[in-house]
Amino acid sequence: MYKRSVFFISITIIIAIFVQQFYLVQPLGKKVTITPKYTKHILLIPLDSRPPCAKFVVDAGKMADIEVITPPPDIMDYYTEPGNTKKLQAWLQMNAPSADGIIISVDQLLYGGLLASRQSFGKDTEENSLWQTLVDIRSQNPQLPIYAFNILPRITPPSNIDSVKDIKNLMQYSRLTDRFSRFYEEKDLLKIEKLRAKIPEEHLEQYIDLYNRNLELNKKLINLAADKVLTKLVIGQDDGEKYGIPNMERRNLQRYTAAKQLDANTVTITHGADEVGMSLLFNMAQLFKQQNYAPKVFVAYNETASAQAILPYMAAPVGQIVSEKIAMTGGQIVQSPEAADFILYVHIGNSKNLSTRLLGAKRVNNWLAAGKKVAIVDLSKHFSAEETLLPVLLQNDVPVNQLTAYSGWNTASNSIGTAVSQASIYCQAAEDSYSTDAVLRLTYNNLTILYDHFVEDYFYLKGTVDAVNTALRKAGIDNVSDLNMDNNYLWANRMLADSLQRQLAKFTHSKASRSPITLQTPDGLQRIYLQDINVNAFFPWPRTFEIYTDVNFSMNIMK
Repeated sequence: MYKRSVFFISITIIIAIFVQQFYLVQPLGKKVTITPKYTKHILLIPLDSRPPCAKFVVDAGKMADIEVITPPPDIMDYYTEPGNTKKLQAWLQMNAPSADGIIISVDQLLYGGLLASRQSFGKDTEENSLWQTLVDIRSQNPQLPIYAFNILPRITPPSNIDSVKDIKNLMQYSRLTDRFSRFYEEKDLLKIEKLRAKIPEEHLEQYIDLYNRNLELNKKLINLAADKVLTKLVIGQDDGEKYGIPNMERRNLQRYTAAKQLDANTVTITHGADEVGMSLLFNMAQLFKQQNYAPKVFVAYNETASAQAILPYMAAPVGQIVSEKIAMTGGQIVQSPEAADFILYVHIGNSKNLSTRLLGAKRVNNWLAAGKKVAIVDLSKHFSAEETLLPVLLQNDVPVNQLTAYSGWNTASNSIGTAVSQASIYCQAAEDSYSTDAVLRLTYNNLTILYDHFVEDYFYLKGTVDAVNTALRKAGIDNVSDLNMDNNYLWANRMLADSLQRQLAKFTHSKASRSPITLQTPDGLQRIYLQDINVNAFFPWPRTFEIYTDVNFSMNIMK
């Protein structure tokens, strides 16, 4: 009995070693050394210091051999602490002469970040200083591309209005006001009058004044674009709804832009916020190229109804947002995968269309097998892992390493805009990759972004965040949006890092992740394998809403 046990233990150990050496680790080929090769340098004043607004743009710039330079962290915003606008303006003006282009968030440069802009009521913003800074930069750098963007206020009232009842009434007032401006129904007017009587006058005045001031601010920015102080202006709409005063402001600005006879290459009004910096990065990369590349995109949905779906925090259906984001690239939607530079597959999951996931996985697998470039937008109506596509891709061994882009963050505009921009940057860079080193560098930089999105958009937002929040609340920490830096913040970071590394290790041992990437290079076909994949992750702000991720790996090549 003892000998039999020893025999089975020995066989088990031998099998484990075999699997480890030849199945999991795969010590194949030669490790590739990736060295940045920047041909252009641009300055970025990000919307705020969160990774989607800053790090993602910096990483995407590497694909286009563009060094994206951001301000020193000590003058940037940090959560509720606004950035130092005077120092930011001085930094921009000092560094502009040595840059090939600049991308500016007006919210950061004027208020100190997106959150600060939402809390700006009653504060001095020194608008004249901003206008003078922009005019001075233009006069001192007449050929410099200056791209700027500003975000419309969301429908939710400013944070100083903290009465639940007042917030609810103001938001309903906003919806009804927009509805009445479109349809002029008397029933809506009567409801508006009743609501006005319930809302404190000072709160209503503040709420309306917020949009009036922002409307005038955006008109001044449009005037700067008309006067060619700004090369390009994008106005985004954050956290919208089907009806609301922000929609009225958007339509007003569209009319104002039309009256100025400015085309979409000069002024664009779109849905979204966090992804606008990435979109403008692609526009900047386009400007730097002589051939003026614009992508051809074939768009496919998991079901016909997905294009008409209006997801949470959105003021427009998914299909409209897809069209907007592709239009921002100057690209066009084509009618077949064969005519496309890349395929944009948009999965909008809900509890009733779970069966579409397997068909979607088969379609993606077939496209990849045919050598097509595929960007996936993987969204869920209920922010649920069970409604998303990625787990089904993994279960069916679809080679996700070969995706051109993957995005499934918190809103449709963020995810669609990010995926379209990443895929467009990749496709343009691929056209210019005339050496094997350039092909490998592009592949490495794109995979870095791809894995960051796998980790945050799926592993974290569809699972780990709930586990971390539950553990914190069980420990008596109810406010997960304001963690104590000396105690529970460190504990939450440790839980986060351990959980993500375990999930990433399991993921990297799957066939979907281990599949080689076949590249066509000037030196012939080559196969790429990823090894030693790990993630450095922490909460960039003392809240659990978003994370900072830095996925590292070695890239091995076999001819």
